Amino acid sequence: MKKITEKGQALILVAFGIVGLIALTALTIDGARVYEDRRHAQNAADTAALAAALDKIQNPTAETYKNIGYDRALSNGYAQSTAKSQVVINLCSEVSGANACTLPTGANADEYIRVRITSIVDTTFAKVIGRDQLTNEVEAITRVQGTTSSGSFFNGAGMVAVKNTNENQCLLINGNANITYHNTGVFVNCTGSEALFINGGAQVGLEANANVAGCAKNQGGNVTGVGTIQCNQPQQTVNASTFAKVPRAPSTPTCPTNAPSPVTVGDVKTFQPGNYPASQTVNSNQTGVLQGPGTFCFTGGLNINGSGTLQGIDDVKIVLGANDLNLNNTTTFSDVEIFVTSGKLSIKGDFTASERLRFYATGSGGMDVQSGTTQSPNAYLYSENGLIQWNAQSTLLLTAPPQDDPFKIGGLLIHMPWENGNDFILNGGTNSILTGTILVPKSEVTYNGNSGFELHGQVIGYTFKVNGGGHTDIYFEASENYNPGGDPTIEFTW
Repeated sequence: MKKITEKGQALILVAFGIVGLIALTALTIDGARVYEDRRHAQNAADTAALAAALDKIQNPTAETYKNIGYDRALSNGYAQSTAKSQVVINLCSEVSGANACTLPTGANADEYIRVRITSIVDTTFAKVIGRDQLTNEVEAITRVQGTTSSGSFFNGAGMVAVKNTNENQCLLINGNANITYHNTGVFVNCTGSEALFINGGAQVGLEANANVAGCAKNQGGNVTGVGTIQCNQPQQTVNASTFAKVPRAPSTPTCPTNAPSPVTVGDVKTFQPGNYPASQTVNSNQTGVLQGPGTFCFTGGLNINGSGTLQGIDDVKIVLGANDLNLNNTTTFSDVEIFVTSGKLSIKGDFTASERLRFYATGSGGMDVQSGTTQSPNAYLYSENGLIQWNAQSTLLLTAPPQDDPFKIGGLLIHMPWENGNDFILNGGTNSILTGTILVPKSEVTYNGNSGFELHGQVIGYTFKVNGGGHTDIYFEASENYNPGGDPTIEFTW
């Protein structure tokens, strides 16, 4: 039998041993380099996230926080986009799907800034085993709440004229006016020598100062109370960016499928959620019932004839688009959201939303209350380019959303944004009580007081003309009004 030789086997074992030693060396040396880079990248992500968060607090309208974060990452050796590193900074509200942030349930994604750094580390010994490069991926998330401009707008003045020109009569109080500002005063941003003008015979009670960038002229009006007129106060820079962070309207919901035909039983006509491409009618002596929860898109319009009434069951969203909706008689909802573009909501009878009312006009549409009582304990009325108006014969009992409103409109009752320059008439209907901030910063506001009318809030307009009609009161409590942001805070969440 031929003898089998073992010559050369030791050499093979030595070769495998050398490979193993190189692999261990690669693991030790290259692994240490990768670990060191990961720690450095994590520190860079942390400091970039903190720098971005701090800038977002200090410059809430400048939108420079991302650039600040990128600059801080670069100062630590990680460029925004190169062959060796990538840095991505986003609000968590800007990412979704597989790229979404991991946040606590119910978190507001707009409050979170995420910094992700990907870095490439060249290897030395690991090349022998086919690994020329190794990759590190790290992230940091900070939560930002509030801004340095937190608190009520303009220090809680009950009536604010924001126009910042050298003009007079930016807040004009006419001679038949009788108005008392409780726990509050006024602010006038114009620098004219008669920017605040009080006509003879006017009765003005001030429980806080009237601060004027220019000065005031009192033609014999009776000014009482502990507040005084303070002239030559610092003029504020007020423009669109001042209110840029104020929420407006959510996206208009859609109805992807047509609704079934409404069912009439006796004098009740019931509608189910969905799209109604043809015009729908609730006849006189009928009650139209929107059987929620759900969205009702009246693409072809909804007509309430004669003595017909409308009722919503559960949470109801009504999409009218360019169609008008005239409510001539009693209308009752629990929770209702009404969306229009160029359409108009006209209320001519009693209207009640017992839990929640939202009105969103995202085009030239608007809202008009002509008579009856309109009431809701949780209401927000918004018109992008149209009018929100009511006459003195109507009664309004409306309170703004609570401070914990998820859409961040707590304390904001009426909102016509900066680009909406339509006049705003604040009619004081007898027994009307409005609670919350009325933000119409580009509107010329005419305030028609009336005996028994109470405004528990803050009115921010471009200019004001205050008329009489009876003794009216403006009360200010910070907790009832819109707060642009609480005390600023930054925290790491990841």
